[in-house]
Amino acid sequence: MTSTSSKEKLSLTSMNFNRFLIFRYVTAIFFFTNLYWLVMAATTSTVGWIVPLVLMVGASIVMVEQVSKYWRPSHRLAWTKRYYWAQLGLNVGLISTILLGHRQFAYAFMTAQSEPWLMGCLGLGMIVSGLMLRRVYVIEHDQDRYLQQIKKFAASL
Repeated sequence: MTSTSSKEKLSLTSMNFNRFLIFRYVTAIFFFTNLYWLVMAATTSTVGWIVPLVLMVGASIVMVEQVSKYWRPSHRLAWTKRYYWAQLGLNVGLISTILLGHRQFAYAFMTAQSEPWLMGCLGLGMIVSGLMLRRVYVIEHDQDRYLQQIKKFAASL
């Protein structure tokens, strides 16, 4: 009976941890996108490489916060929320710099012909960041559907 109880507890722990799965995947995508940007920016003589480096540090902090959810379950996502707000704000700022003709600050390695593609990618990053912020809100207020499934499962034990 102890074995069944420990399996049920492990199942609940895993289910609670998986509640945050989308953040781990999206943060990894942003991390490696920013890593690529950092590598490309490091080949230029500008200081534009600092922005992706800061974003990578932020993503790393989010990864640590997310992994800690396994041992310390909580619906608080303080660092995740900060990171996605920063990512969203920086994307808005970067689109603004492109529109104002200062693309060389952050993207000296790209040509003017790539600006529409670049603004599209930044816009997509804004949309994804906005969706992640919405998800943070829903989880922090215990309004996500996955939590309801976890509660049903726990009640059935």
